[in-house]
Amino acid sequence: MPTSVSQGSFKHQAWGLMCSRQTFSCREIAQALNINSNKIAGFARTLLRGKAIELVDRRTQYKGALYRVCIARSELSIPLQINPKRKERRKKKGTRSQQIWNTIRINRSFNVELIETTTDASLTLIHSYLWQLEQCGVIRKQGRFLNSIGYSCWKYVLIKDLGRLYPTTQPQGMWDQNSGTFIPYKELSDE
Repeated sequence: MPTSVSQGSFKHQAWGLMCSRQTFSCREIAQALNINSNKIAGFARTLLRGKAIELVDRRTQYKGALYRVCIARSELSIPLQINPKRKERRKKKGTRSQQIWNTIRINRSFNVELIETTTDASLTLIHSYLWQLEQCGVIRKQGRFLNSIGYSCWKYVLIKDLGRLYPTTQPQGMWDQNSGTFIPYKELSDE
């Protein structure tokens, strides 16, 4: 059914029609406004919860229920805006280890400086996490290079892309959350 009423104003118009009638059904209001009856039914449920209208008669499935307005038109405390201002959602940043893993997966070839600039992780955590990944055979040192300041740095390369979720650290290796498998450190598995 085509919508002739703008999204923001249908509640105001529906409330006005509801107040002007002794009893009403959602279907009648929807037809009068030429909008989908599901929108009016949802609005009616909100009004019922707010005790602005009450159920008078539960009719058959095809005719719908009859309602009556219980409060004066000006006393409605339920907001009639279609989209009231929503609360700002908290941004999910993920764990520091997930941030490091994301940088590794995106770049495939990387260094500590790159990870440091693209994550919130501390230098200690970065070095520790890279060491553990290297010991498990997930990454490998590719060689040394001079960074922008002139210091010698290791360049790493991703060997095994384990998946979206970062591998978690364990005492004897790492746990791959994607496949649910344990990856032991190379020295421990060689013995």
